[in-house]
Amino acid sequence: MKKLQVALDLLRTEEALSILEQIGEYVDIIELGTPLMVSEGAGAVKEIKNIYPQKTVFADIKIMDGGSIMADIVLKAGADMVSVLAAANDATIKDVIETAKKYNAKVLVDMCAIKDIYERAKEIEPWGPDYICVHVGYDIQDTGADPVEEIKKLADIKCRKAAAGGIKLETFEAACQSDIADIIVGGGLYNVESPEKTVKEMYRILSKYR
Repeated sequence: MKKLQVALDLLRTEEALSILEQIGEYVDIIELGTPLMVSEGAGAVKEIKNIYPQKTVFADIKIMDGGSIMADIVLKAGADMVSVLAAANDATIKDVIETAKKYNAKVLVDMCAIKDIYERAKEIEPWGPDYICVHVGYDIQDTGADPVEEIKKLADIKCRKAAAGGIKLETFEAACQSDIADIIVGGGLYNVESPEKTVKEMYRILSKYR
């Protein structure tokens, strides 16, 4: 089933909770974005999971080294999913996947800054990640790169796919029509005039493709 994930790339837990009051009912996965994780730490995971126990809470800490140590910190705090960079050493990615299994948690492997995403995804897929994520990074979103187009490069990859980077209401249906299982929306969901109205419309569109 396709899912909607909100990426809360904010700096304060209070800000995140304020947004979630408006949209939380309609999202499947609550992502505590990297800025929030750096600013507030694992305590934010614990606080938000306590308030939204029925939702998948994703700690986007983009692990690059210390796979088991870093994953353990947020999974122990209550995270249901954690991210590791595809650019990390193979051993690091495997350690994150093994650590997540102990918590019955999920792992998203983030392809941000990978030059040949298909070749790297082919290497990673046999290790059993839950998602391989095509990610148009924040610093290159003004280049016109489109995650919905990028996902087509992974057509032969059988692992469930996620995509992030500039998806908004205008491009949301195209994302739903693609091979993306986890559609990740950040500012396109909450840096808008009415987050509640926007998320309801995204939910309506997504329901047609579930």
